[in-house]
Amino acid sequence: MSLAAVPNLESELDGLYALPLEQFTKARNDLAARLRKAHQDDVAAAVHALKKPSTVAWAANRLAREQPKQVDTLLQAAERLRAAQQRSLGGKASADEVNEASAAEREALRALLSSARAALGARATPPFLERLSQTLRAAAIDNSSRTLLQRGRLTEELKAAGFGPLEAVAPSRGRSDEVAHAARERVTTLRAEARQLDAEAREAEQAASDAAQAAQILAEESADKRRDADRAAAELTDAEHDLNTRR
Repeated sequence: MSLAAVPNLESELDGLYALPLEQFTKARNDLAARLRKAHQDDVAAAVHALKKPSTVAWAANRLAREQPKQVDTLLQAAERLRAAQQRSLGGKASADEVNEASAAEREALRALLSSARAALGARATPPFLERLSQTLRAAAIDNSSRTLLQRGRLTEELKAAGFGPLEAVAPSRGRSDEVAHAARERVTTLRAEARQLDAEAREAEQAASDAAQAAQILAEESADKRRDADRAAAELTDAEHDLNTRR
């Protein structure tokens, strides 16, 4: 690799994912072109294939860069909750321990969402923050996504099914088949419920978006009519003044 062309690929990638979303594609293609000039065709092809982050993933990446301590707190809280749930399923943790771990995870998530509101301003609508919350929670319990979140390189919006890390809990050895079966049925039921609620939420979000667009159109039309009315009033005033001066 030509050091003059690409001195540090990891640093370049960090910078790429830190850019405003609208600049990502051009910067990615420019980086791929420099890699090809540096005779790194395979790496160039991989870079060119990098997916532009969704808006939610971009927001999560921004939090990872601007609030790394808060992200680490969430990851630690999610791991603590997963461990508590695993012990609980094996009869080795109390309900209070699970509840405390769950409360810590929720508090870590609330802190990140508060930071998101401050950083994103008008973008931080309730539906957007809910999707961001789902992505952060899902990333915190998935090993590969955890790493991407920590590095600020998520590309896709994620969905956490079930209640927190419970979805990822492996059955503990020694439990009865009946208990294991009941746990699996509960997860299946909760997953179906989560999917149904997500579908309903997306329909409501689309309806809200359509209403907002319609309101914007009406606002623009009313502004145009107000300008026309003001112009007509001004012309009337001038005409009346002209008439009075001729009398």
